Amino acid sequence: MRTVRVKEAWSQRSQPSISGDPQPWERKGRRLTAYDGYEAYIGTLPPEESRDWRVGVYDDLADAEFERLLRSMSRIPDHDIYPVFEVGITQFEPRTSTQDYFLKQPNISIYSGKDDVAQLMLAEAWANQRFLAHPHVNLGSYLGCVVRGGRIVSLAFPKYVGTLADRVSKARQLGPAHFPAEERERCINSIQSAVRHLHSLGYAHNDISACNIMFDSSSNAMLIDLDSCAPIGENVKKGGVVGGWRGPFFWKQEFKQSSIECDELSLQYVQNWLSSELSGYLA
Repeated sequence: MRTVRVKEAWSQRSQPSISGDPQPWERKGRRLTAYDGYEAYIGTLPPEESRDWRVGVYDDLADAEFERLLRSMSRIPDHDIYPVFEVGITQFEPRTSTQDYFLKQPNISIYSGKDDVAQLMLAEAWANQRFLAHPHVNLGSYLGCVVRGGRIVSLAFPKYVGTLADRVSKARQLGPAHFPAEERERCINSIQSAVRHLHSLGYAHNDISACNIMFDSSSNAMLIDLDSCAPIGENVKKGGVVGGWRGPFFWKQEFKQSSIECDELSLQYVQNWLSSELSGYLA
C-alpha cells in the first residue's frame, strides 16, 4: 500500500509579526509523510507546490508521482516507529479476503528523530490490551496488533462508518433527518459513559474530539484512538489540549498530566461545537 499524507505545519512565533498580529501561531508550510508498504518517509512540500496539494491523504497517486515525492523525503528508521513486540499483546493477522477491519499505522507526522513514535504505539497497544479485559459498549473494540520481523507495524480495529465530524458535515449539507436531536443527545451521552468507564479504571483519554468519535453500522457512538490514553496523573506524550483537534487557533486549556478534568472539558467542548455547528441547520 502506497500512501502520502499532506499536513499543515505550525509553530509558535518567538516575536510579534510585522503586521502586529497578536496571534502566536504561524504556518510553516506543509509536511509530507508517506508509507511505501512498511517503509516510512518524511519531508516538506516545496513552497512552490503548496497550492497544488490539499491537506489530506492520497492513496491513488500514479507510481511516477509517488516516487518523485519519495525522492525528496527521508526514510525513517524502522526502530524509531515500530516497537518490539512484547509477550501478552494480542496478535492479529490481516486477511486479504475481507475489508471489515482497519489497520492503524504509526503516526509518523509527529516524528522528531527519536523513538517517541514507537513508544506511543507500544503504549497504545497495551492500553487497548487492558481494555480487552474491561470492555465498554461505546469504547472502540480492538482486534490485536500486526507483527512483522518481531516488531508491531500496525494495530487492528473494526471498521466504523464515519466520525462525528463527518456526520455533522453531512447534516449541514443534507438536512435534519441525517442527524436529529435525539441522535445527537444519544451520541454525547454514550461517549460520556465510555469516558466514565475509563476513569473508573484509573485512566483518562486525553484526546476527545469530533474526529475520535465514530459510529458503527447501527449508529452507536464509539470513542476511539487511545494513543493519548494514560493512567490518571501520568505525564502525557500526546494530546492533552482541549480543542486541539481544530488547530492551534482554537486551542483552549492544555494539560501536561493525564486527567479527568481534561476529558470533561474536552467533551464539553465537543458538545458546544456540535450545538454551534448545527445552530440554524437542525431542529
